[in-house]
Amino acid sequence: MSSLQTLNRKIKTVVSPFHELLCSLHVFHQPEHHPTRLHWALELKKRMPLALQENIHTLGQLSDRWIALLDLPDRMGVPISCNQGITLLKKLPDAELVYLFMNQEIALSTLVEWLNESESKRSLMKLSGNVKYLINNLASVRKLLISTLITYEHDYFGQEWDYIEPFMNISAAQFQDLASRSPEKALNTLHPRLLAENGTLTVQKAVTYYFPYDQLGQVYVFPSTFIFPHLLVGWFEDTLFLPLTVDVPGLAFSEGPPSDLLRQLKALSDDTRMRILKLLWKSPHCTKQLAPILGISEAAVSKQLKQLSEAGFTQSQRKGNYLFYSVNKEVFDNLLVLQRQYLEQ
Repeated sequence: MSSLQTLNRKIKTVVSPFHELLCSLHVFHQPEHHPTRLHWALELKKRMPLALQENIHTLGQLSDRWIALLDLPDRMGVPISCNQGITLLKKLPDAELVYLFMNQEIALSTLVEWLNESESKRSLMKLSGNVKYLINNLASVRKLLISTLITYEHDYFGQEWDYIEPFMNISAAQFQDLASRSPEKALNTLHPRLLAENGTLTVQKAVTYYFPYDQLGQVYVFPSTFIFPHLLVGWFEDTLFLPLTVDVPGLAFSEGPPSDLLRQLKALSDDTRMRILKLLWKSPHCTKQLAPILGISEAAVSKQLKQLSEAGFTQSQRKGNYLFYSVNKEVFDNLLVLQRQYLEQ
């Protein structure tokens, strides 16, 4: 039997309240990228206490805008209620919680080793960014995470779920029916940058991924009223996770481009800033090195670097008396996705 003939048996649509709760927090944390949910986020912001908003943003910064928490180890193919999801996070071992927050980018064994070190020894380690904060403040982060989720679910998301659940179930049933009859056709309805043909599922993000049908054990499709227009894809061994956009009647649609996309494009529309980026692409430089190459003052270089930094294109690291700037190449990869994402809406 061909891989196409068995593909329909591998596709399962999963309506998961906790998955949708996390998607809604992602939107609230960064609403301008979600044209069908921007109005919802702005209205919710008017009603929500500032302290809760700050907690949501703090946790979003630690968890890749809440997306990292979608990869709960026990979520494969099983609908998870909000209470079940919160309980899973509450009971998750320390190393596994940090592993989840860090998008599984650091080996679990390494995190176990770091957590078992004494506080004084950890302070000497060259830990950086979020992982350093998480390891040194894990108990307080876990407490903040659980309390924030409980309050948000009880006071805000619960009511929204009651409204959107029927639309989620209808869309899930329709997609599953189409997948049972024509799996390739069903998969090709999911997103403009997802293509199923010739025995392979192709996913275009900053990097293009290829998933041959015969190497897939299971394809779980998660409906969401929030995640559009993101192509939210995950995989674990031979299991693939894909998004299904669910339309809700009456949602206001924002036609304007995201402000961070405009800020990035504006940062690139200058001769001097482009020359700076070209130099930094090859190796880190400080302002003292850049000024004579560019033929401008160090103050002028700093002004241009500030705009590049605000757009996310550059980062700095102190070495002695100087700040050395380098290019954040991941942001350039994501810029391609942001442009297509807006144009495809």
